[in-house]
Amino acid sequence: MVSTPLSYEYERDDYYCYPDSPVLRNELGIKDEKELAEAEREITSLRIAKLDSEPLEGELNFDYVKHIHKYLFEGIYEWAGETRRTDISKGNIFCQHELIEVNAEVLFNQLKSEGFLADLGEDDIIVRLAYYLGDLNTIHPFREGNGRVQRIFIRELASRTGYLVNFDGITPKEMIKASDAAFHHDYEPMEVIIAKSIMKK
Repeated sequence: MVSTPLSYEYERDDYYCYPDSPVLRNELGIKDEKELAEAEREITSLRIAKLDSEPLEGELNFDYVKHIHKYLFEGIYEWAGETRRTDISKGNIFCQHELIEVNAEVLFNQLKSEGFLADLGEDDIIVRLAYYLGDLNTIHPFREGNGRVQRIFIRELASRTGYLVNFDGITPKEMIKASDAAFHHDYEPMEVIIAKSIMKK
């Protein structure tokens, strides 16, 4: 069980970070970690808010997930919308970067085979949203911004099936614990989070 927030561990940070620094290379020219985090949060928060009224169009596949990431982080990181080129862990080791595309293809083919969850009752939609949120997190396709992208994707997936999902009442600690459980194929904590966050349109 995860009791406190975990920090990320990376391989080959030299690709993403400034030399001898944990700060991500960025197009804002910021080299202070706290300042970058604040600037990134301000910029992406405005873009996330805009998605409430103007959601991105397109089939809900892995390219759509990349599109969300590009939309949020374009102008901040030159690799916005691109899958990571390094391996990362946060308590658990996420999908190896060489296997991201193939694992994502399997996951999104499954989602398509389920008709993108159309016409499910609330109990069933909760179970399936929890599954897809948990497994997308396990793939963890990007070097930064995975949580925000995952939540936007799940929100849009739910919206297209007639449900609203709002994660504002979920604490980071709750999400970390549920994500850790889902990594080990226990989706019940994530189902609890979805159930607390969902309502019919």
